[in-house]
Amino acid sequence: MSLLSVVVNYKTDDLLYEFLRSYREFVDQDYRRLVVVDVEGDPARSFESRWRDMPVSNWLTDTENCGYATAVNWAIDSQSESDFDNIAIFNADTKFIDHFIVDSCVDLLDSNDDIAVVGPMQFDSQGRITHAGIFGTNDKPFHRAWLSRDKDAHRYVADCVSVSGSAYFIKRKVWDEMFNCHLYKEIDPDSKGAMLQTPHYYEETYLSYHVREHGYRVVYNGEAEMIHEWHKSSPVDGEVDSKFMPISQSIFRKACDYHGIIHD
Repeated sequence: MSLLSVVVNYKTDDLLYEFLRSYREFVDQDYRRLVVVDVEGDPARSFESRWRDMPVSNWLTDTENCGYATAVNWAIDSQSESDFDNIAIFNADTKFIDHFIVDSCVDLLDSNDDIAVVGPMQFDSQGRITHAGIFGTNDKPFHRAWLSRDKDAHRYVADCVSVSGSAYFIKRKVWDEMFNCHLYKEIDPDSKGAMLQTPHYYEETYLSYHVREHGYRVVYNGEAEMIHEWHKSSPVDGEVDSKFMPISQSIFRKACDYHGIIHD
């Protein structure tokens, strides 16, 4: 039943604060184990009064900005001696709106041996869907219902190609299995976790493809919801995309090719 949650913050303190407030309000005590990774932050900030009353189990500071995937891997590795069954990875621009999301996503993981990954529906403050599963095939994936306002039409549970890394639930035993996969070790020998270390993109896509290659299921859970103000916690402009997208895409494709995984 236990859950380790990770949230990565990159110079978006106001968003992180709102995330933590919603976490404190809606995540039940039984599930509260939260690691914050503060990228390019001041290690002393965790002692500031603003954060003192927040339910943070461990505050890590990445002073060098080693990338999102590296931060997530580090956070999970830092808790390797702790007892938890599942992992939830969040962006700082997400926000809980009820108690149901964690119960629902964890229940899918715990009650189905073959389900490895679960992702909820996400929408922005204007009510537009920012995630309702990634469907299609590995070589032709597509975001279903992108920016649609018809949430009721997408309240279902279905197998999919991948789910958004902004709210990504995964079984711990599957995370460990993917991390210890000998092919993955050869691809990314310096990694401390199962998330492929790319500069900015494709981390969760590779992980979803990897778990499916091992025979597990990735599931979109449209019965659970949370707010995601898309790309508020990370830069989205032509310069950033042109710099990081080709590098990340190349790393992703090489990793898939090494595994024999079909990709776009």
